[in-house]
This record gives sequence, structure tokens and C-alpha cells, in this order.
Amino acid sequence: MSHAPPSYQAIRIRVAEASVDQTRKGLRTGPERGLRQAQRVIESEIQRLPRDERGPLACRAGCDFCCHLRVMVTPVEVFALLEYLRQTLDPAAWADFTEAVTSTDRTLRELPADKVLTTNLPCPVLAAGQCRGYPARPLNCRSYHSLSRQACEESFRQPDNLDLGHPQLTALAKVHEGGQSGFVAALREAGFDARQYELVSALAEALDDPEASTRFSNREQAFLRPPVVEPGQV
Repeated sequence: MSHAPPSYQAIRIRVAEASVDQTRKGLRTGPERGLRQAQRVIESEIQRLPRDERGPLACRAGCDFCCHLRVMVTPVEVFALLEYLRQTLDPAAWADFTEAVTSTDRTLRELPADKVLTTNLPCPVLAAGQCRGYPARPLNCRSYHSLSRQACEESFRQPDNLDLGHPQLTALAKVHEGGQSGFVAALREAGFDARQYELVSALAEALDDPEASTRFSNREQAFLRPPVVEPGQV
């Protein structure tokens, strides 16, 4: 007897359950281990999808249109990304990165509120069209994918038109949604700050205020500056 493939919502639920379970286990060692466990669940579940449900994608190295958008992240993703960059960048590249964070954060905070999401600004982790923190990129960066480079470029060229989008694979999107929801649920359950913060502003505060990571470890709110983007806007 043949069986119908699981619905997209069933995929999301299955991945969320696996993610929350594995994140809980990882959190026994620490938040960054919990994050890595959630990433592994997502990667494993993507490989379970039929080939045509996971590609081919238009995304390629050097195509960086999406790297000019605002990205929402949890605090542990910020600290994990910074730790990776500290370990992999040479002193000159690290100085370039931190200067770019400060400059981009300042630009964002000087923009009118209605222009924050409609102004293309390169992510400070970006260099020559490549992500310097790719292995440690946040979950929302991992989930962003497109079937059309042309659609991404058109959206990039018209940042004021928020109605422009790009085609995605539904099953792939549901895997990422489930993985992220399970990860966030486990973080909250453990008492850690699972709020969503805009990446650049969070990087800037983490670099400026060493107490941010201490607050997070103490299960307090990690970032205290006024938000550049409110959760739910992106």
C-alpha cells in the first residue's frame, strides 16, 4: 500500500519536536551547544526531503543581495557568531569587521524608522561578496533561500517595494520554521533570553558591552539598547 507524503505542516511539526528535544539535550552543556544541536536537526531533516523539495537553489557564493537586509537573531546566535569571527579573523580583518559594525549600527540608528527596512546596507560580516562567518551564520540567514536570482536582484534594486518577493521551496521553508521554533521553545523553557534582536545592533552592543553576554548567561535580557527593528517587523 502506498502512503501519501507528509503534509508541509506535518513536516514543520516533526522538525519542531526533534529540534526542541535535541536543543534541550544540548542546553545541558550550554546555549551554544543547544544552538549547534538545532542546526544539526535542520541539516538532517533537509536531507530527508525528496531531492526536488530541497533544490536546486539559485543561491551561490558571491550572490549577496539578501546580505543587505535586516536579520533578526537570538542572543546566543550573536555570541556564537562573534566567537567564530574572533577565532578565524586575523587582527586586520577583525578591526575591519568591528569598524563596519559600528558604522552600520550608527547608520541604522540615524535612519527614519520607516526607512530601516527599505534601505540596503551590507551586513558587516560581509567582505567582497562573501560571508566571513558563514559556518556560524544565524538561523534566519540559513533559512533564507531563493529559486530566482533575478527576483532577488529586482527586490534589491527596489528596496522601497516590500511587496516584491522571491520564490522559495515550501518544504525547505517548513523545515527551517520547525527547527527555529523548537530551538526558541527550548531556550525559553530553560529561562534564557530568546527574544529576537536586529543582528547589526546586537553585534554592536555585544562588542561595546561585555556585560551583555553575562546577562544572557544569567538568564536576563541580553541587549538593553532601544531596538532598531521591533520583533515582527521583519
